[in-house]
Amino acid sequence: MALKKILNKILGYRWSLYVVRNDKELIYAMHEDSVIRIVGYVMGYYKNGSEPIAPWSLYLNFNKNHTSFQLKPDYFTPDGNNVTRELIKKIESIDPDFRVKGAEPFFIDVLNNKRLEIRHKTEHISSLEDIIKNFEEDASKGPTFFSVMDEIFGK
Repeated sequence: MALKKILNKILGYRWSLYVVRNDKELIYAMHEDSVIRIVGYVMGYYKNGSEPIAPWSLYLNFNKNHTSFQLKPDYFTPDGNNVTRELIKKIESIDPDFRVKGAEPFFIDVLNNKRLEIRHKTEHISSLEDIIKNFEEDASKGPTFFSVMDEIFGK
């Protein structure tokens, strides 16, 4: 696994998810070799036709030739649990060998070149005090992938 991380730093990741503001400012990026793994992190946000609120948009970028396209609600099933054949065809037209084994993605704040956590910790919550404590701890650590997505989708 360490060798793969070193190679990705040198050669770059196969795919990226770009979080863009005003159609031109790259603010956040998620990098991973498996585009399907990347899509899995965002597909639930497109449930029932939801999409990023202005001024935000999400793009998938194939880093080997810098081909990108915007993610739209019609690429996902209405329940947000799957992708449509249209998205698979789009990905396959760009990267015929897209079916690669994935790992944990790398998510960064591009403006500060700072790696951000992807997942929130999950633990048993037994009281209102625990909820408040966990909320304050999460807020003090700064944004995470999911807090960024919540903001972008107005949740």
